[in-house]
Amino acid sequence: MATLTVLATVFWQGCQGCNPVTLKTIDLPPSNFKTGTSGFLGSKGYCLSSGNPPPTSFSPGANQIIVGFDDFFRPGTEPFPCDDIRAAIFRGGVAFDVSQFDSVVSANLLFDTASSIARSGGETTGQIPAKSVATTIGVGTQPFSSGMPDDNEASLPSVPSIDVSVSGQVRDWVSKTRPNFGFIIWGPRGPADPSNPPEDNDAQVSAYTNFKLRIVYNPAQNPRAPQ
Repeated sequence: MATLTVLATVFWQGCQGCNPVTLKTIDLPPSNFKTGTSGFLGSKGYCLSSGNPPPTSFSPGANQIIVGFDDFFRPGTEPFPCDDIRAAIFRGGVAFDVSQFDSVVSANLLFDTASSIARSGGETTGQIPAKSVATTIGVGTQPFSSGMPDDNEASLPSVPSIDVSVSGQVRDWVSKTRPNFGFIIWGPRGPADPSNPPEDNDAQVSAYTNFKLRIVYNPAQNPRAPQ
């Protein structure tokens, strides 16, 4: 993705004789992105051997991440059932290199929902238009991994094209208040409890693409950024 820079001149009101401040807007492409898959699969109940639940069939396309969950439940036979279970959780991570900045005026994360799938009652449907199932954005606490742990969480709007302010998070990375492990996008539910697994075959998964980090900055305060 090409970097886009836009000039904007800001005149501070009430400052007689002051020079105008020229701000720039730049769209950064991701430096890294990954889908992390966590959860569990196996058997529960009166089991003489480990079961064989099928692996999830969901995976991200090129330049995409996926978010959501994929359940599998195959009940055993009474009176001593051994149930086969899979509870897969997908979280997406996307990172940006902001090392060229010393300060930012604002930052927004933008991305689009490429596709979505829902499964309930044994029926799987692709949703048109695509529906976003992600509910939460957080800040990564370590390099991307299967579990994609995060903190500093905030809610995401339930719209196909997402534009969310992340100014505080980016300022922390620029000032090196905390290390830059990127953003974590997840939902619509958290990790499943292995002691109380979902007993259904439901799934909700959305794929996301076109990630960009839109930064507004003062070139005079950022000599290493595009002037």
